[in-house]
Amino acid sequence: MSDNDLQRLFAALLHLDLPKSMASRLCALGGDVDIKCGAVAELDDPAVRFIVFVAEGVAKFVGHLGNDREQVVAFLLANDLTVFPRSDAVPYSLHGITDCRLFAFPADAFIRTIAADPDLAKAVCEHMFVAFDQSRDMSVLLGRKTAQERVATFLTSMAERIGKQNDDGVSLSLPISRREIADSLGLTIETVSRQFTELRELGIIDTNGRSDVTILDRLRIREVAALPC
Repeated sequence: MSDNDLQRLFAALLHLDLPKSMASRLCALGGDVDIKCGAVAELDDPAVRFIVFVAEGVAKFVGHLGNDREQVVAFLLANDLTVFPRSDAVPYSLHGITDCRLFAFPADAFIRTIAADPDLAKAVCEHMFVAFDQSRDMSVLLGRKTAQERVATFLTSMAERIGKQNDDGVSLSLPISRREIADSLGLTIETVSRQFTELRELGIIDTNGRSDVTILDRLRIREVAALPC
């Protein structure tokens, strides 16, 4: 990744101009990680926690529970930043949903470097706090919400991340399969498909094929998702 690529990512992610000198220092710390569709990222040191930027593509974090059971922890889109966790309790892996280009930094070195720039450090910390809030929200989502509430919450979240407003509503071209949605929400693929059908019959969404979704009524889908309106 070039200095210019890193400056673009920081501008998109944190709405912050990254000085070229800082971009050069960070680039010297990190390295490119390419993942093919369906493949698993190979990070250099399994004992090191990494901070990962997504430059291109769509990926997913997967937690492995044993007996071939998996939980999709998060979907990562272009310009996302995340921490690749190291846990003795749950092994994690990072999979390409599409071909991906990532940039990975050893977390300790990254934090020491950005600490020299208070504005940058503050912006990164604020982004991480948002990620922590989303993790807590996911715990509530999986523990207490109904199947329909979970699917409606997922669609609301994706609308905020990749939705495009048009005359009919908010259109989504989901890069994520129904199986992957099910694995992220703790549901079966049959249940996810049934909830899409029910939301469509309620006039809240429209679908075209497996990927294209239009949210016709943003207020009602938030109500169904049990989210503040």
